[in-house]
Amino acid sequence: MKSIGFDTLRDSEGKGFLGCMTAIVVFTAVIFIGIKLGPVYYSNYTFEEELKTLVSRAGARYTSNEKIITDVLDLARQHNIDLTYENAEDNIRIERYAGQIHVNVQYFVPVDFLILQRKLRFQIKLSSFTAV
Repeated sequence: MKSIGFDTLRDSEGKGFLGCMTAIVVFTAVIFIGIKLGPVYYSNYTFEEELKTLVSRAGARYTSNEKIITDVLDLARQHNIDLTYENAEDNIRIERYAGQIHVNVQYFVPVDFLILQRKLRFQIKLSSFTAV
């Protein structure tokens, strides 16, 4: 019977170390991406939830398109989303038909990774009609 000694460990050629380092690098990259993308997606989620409330109230109160655009821009400013009145007609579309208001909001959020920059595109489509 042969015992496992230092000779067997020397034959492993550092494969355990290489695998461990690879796992640490992958784990660190996943954490870094999560830290960069987490706040962006959370901000989009909260913006969308508050926008749902805004659109449903606008439909119930027969709010004008200009007032809806102003309210959407104020809400975007609260969430640090780059929507301005100058680009509002390109990024905010309001349609009215069948007694409902349909709002389509599109915006981009730049995310800076260490080696590249990406613009994440978000598009939110909402209706003032809420069926239960």
